[in-house]
Amino acid sequence: MTTVRRIATHLRQLGITVQVLATGSREPNEVMEQGMAFQPHLVHAFHAFRAGTIALQIAQRLAVPLVVTITGTDLHEDFNHPERGELTKQVLQQAAGIAVFSPAIKQELGERLPSVTQRVRVIPQGVWFPPQESWEVRSVCQIPPDAPVLLLPANIRGIKRPHLALEGALLLQQRGWEVFFLLVGAVLEPDEGQRILSAMQQTPWARYLGIVAMERMVSVYQAATMVLNTSLHEGGMANALLEAMWLERPVVAARVPGNTSLIVDEETGLLFDTAEELAHQVLRLLTNPYLCQRLVRNAKQWVEQHCNPIQEAQQYRQLYEESLSRTV
Repeated sequence: MTTVRRIATHLRQLGITVQVLATGSREPNEVMEQGMAFQPHLVHAFHAFRAGTIALQIAQRLAVPLVVTITGTDLHEDFNHPERGELTKQVLQQAAGIAVFSPAIKQELGERLPSVTQRVRVIPQGVWFPPQESWEVRSVCQIPPDAPVLLLPANIRGIKRPHLALEGALLLQQRGWEVFFLLVGAVLEPDEGQRILSAMQQTPWARYLGIVAMERMVSVYQAATMVLNTSLHEGGMANALLEAMWLERPVVAARVPGNTSLIVDEETGLLFDTAEELAHQVLRLLTNPYLCQRLVRNAKQWVEQHCNPIQEAQQYRQLYEESLSRTV
């Protein structure tokens, strides 16, 4: 995961010894054994439910504090789930420290679970890429050099609404604009994956690159004319939007709370509610280079001012210290 790798890399630069354990595709006992063998002073879970449940068990077995970073998935999906909801709340109630990406998420969490408010810290995400490999994306995808490319970097899940992006691109095609739609990400929900990929196979101007390593993602962004976010909800700071803004690609994002806490409409990007509005905002960027240049300039400045990965790591170190002091 991009965020975990970035945080771990910069924590190591601060002199902290870090071991990253992936939980999604591994047996819980294997994760537990590896975590126990590492003997950490503190356990940090990214996602309250997906990683937090096993992380809490490791922390309790070792009698060390647990820190949890939560996202929109935790609040808007797991909290409301009849089975996952209670486990998610238990993890957060047991955590010595909780990190969120934006004040809006902190406020929402406080309303849903007031007992944890004093342990919540807002830690904005940083932007970072590892050393890059050059990759001729347009050539690989057979996209003409001058064709507009709408990039959606998102793992394929229902909440990411890739069909909304495809529909917006189709509207532009129907109006005579020879745009291409480029989707990048892993298939996390097979049904949604089959649905969107089947639809894309019927459109000669749609391309799917699958999973792309971070070492090649700069080339993907640079091949795009603009970057889309069509999520149903976000946790406050979508990595893809931040990366696009940093790499000077204009962004067009769904008008949902997580995105509106990051994108100021008409200042650092453009927002939309429907596929029709998405097509309209894309068309504005395609036909108004001055608007495009202004948005890109403002967005780049905002990211440089607010998304330093070293400062992000320093704030996590401070949260770790606070959490360790609570358990002494």
